[in-house]
Amino acid sequence: MKSKLLTFIIIIAFMLPLFVVPTLASSKIVDISRPDGNEIVTKEIFSICGVAIEDEAYIEIYYKDRETDLYKPLQTTDGEYVFKVGKIFSKDIELKYKGKNELRIKAYTAATKNDPQIEKYTITLVEEKRKENWLEKALNWFAGDETK
Repeated sequence: MKSKLLTFIIIIAFMLPLFVVPTLASSKIVDISRPDGNEIVTKEIFSICGVAIEDEAYIEIYYKDRETDLYKPLQTTDGEYVFKVGKIFSKDIELKYKGKNELRIKAYTAATKNDPQIEKYTITLVEEKRKENWLEKALNWFAGDETK
C-alpha cells in the first residue's frame, strides 16, 4: 500500500509542473515593445507597439491628468479608447502634455478582465532643438553677422 501511495505522489509531483506552471506563467497578455521603458521624444504623436501573447486581447491606454492626479482614458488617433489586438499591433496616440506624460497600458482578455496586465510608462515630450548649419554659421561669422 505504501509503495502505491509513493508511486502516486511521485506521478503527481512530476505531472503537476507540466500542467500548472504553464497556466500560471501565462499571466502576461501582451509584450509591449515600444515604449521600451521610459522615453524622451520630440513628436506629439507616439506609437505604442507590441506582440499579443494571448488570443482575443484588448488594450486600453490611460494618461495621468495633471489637474486631478487621476488616470483618464486616452483616445488613439483612430478615435478608439479600447481596441482589440492581433498578434502584432501598433497604435498611435497624441501625448497630452509637453514634458512628462504618465501612461498606463491595460491589457486583458475576456477571461482576465478582472485581473488585467497593467504596464506604466513615463514619456517625456521635449522641444526639438534646431540643428545649426555649420556652413551658415561660418558664412554669418565671415559677414560679421554673429547674431544669427
